[in-house]
Amino acid sequence: MNRKNIILVGCLSLFLVVCSSQKSKSFFRESGSFIYALFKNPTRIGAVAPSSSYLAKAIVKNIEKKDRPLKILEVGAGTGSFTEKIIQKMDQQDLLDVVELDASLCDILRKKFGEHKNVTIHCMSVLDFNADTSYDFIISGLPFNVFASDLVYSIVDKYKRLIKSNGIISYFEYMFAANIKKIFLFGNRKVDFIKNMTILADFRREFLIEKNRVFFNFPPAYAYHLQIKK
Repeated sequence: MNRKNIILVGCLSLFLVVCSSQKSKSFFRESGSFIYALFKNPTRIGAVAPSSSYLAKAIVKNIEKKDRPLKILEVGAGTGSFTEKIIQKMDQQDLLDVVELDASLCDILRKKFGEHKNVTIHCMSVLDFNADTSYDFIISGLPFNVFASDLVYSIVDKYKRLIKSNGIISYFEYMFAANIKKIFLFGNRKVDFIKNMTILADFRREFLIEKNRVFFNFPPAYAYHLQIKK
């Protein structure tokens, strides 16, 4: 797909996302907060807008009831697009830990979800997060494509340690982003980015069970689901 078509698909996706939003005022308000956080911490936030409800549904699709309370971890929650869909799938006895590094986004998450007694917001890096439990599901909204390869390796390793055997880790990547980014990187930065992508490709090769294409998002994205067998 050439550059012109990529831009066209992206613009169409944004138009559809905005037009389909039933809470347009809330969408634009949270988008403003999100963009502000993006400018403050461009290396921590890799999205250009909050994720759409379509991507959120794709990311949480594998969360299913079990014969015991669910334990769910969400990392990089942003303004809570995924969080909202996760909570809709939970019963009162299920538990959700939400880890978000940016303080302003944590404030939004607490305002939106603070009344849920089974949801805990942790304002910190996932690498500093210590849990006394393991999780059935990990939902990741982290921008792996803007992280250095050693950080990606550390996060993936952390996820593997936090997930239960046969638990599912779900994360997303923007379509075309890797190929476009490689064009504009040179020297050691390009080498590190390729190493970054190799870490994730190896992770998927070992554990991937499902890949979904989500066009109604800006930009369009892939949702990956990996079942970790220990």
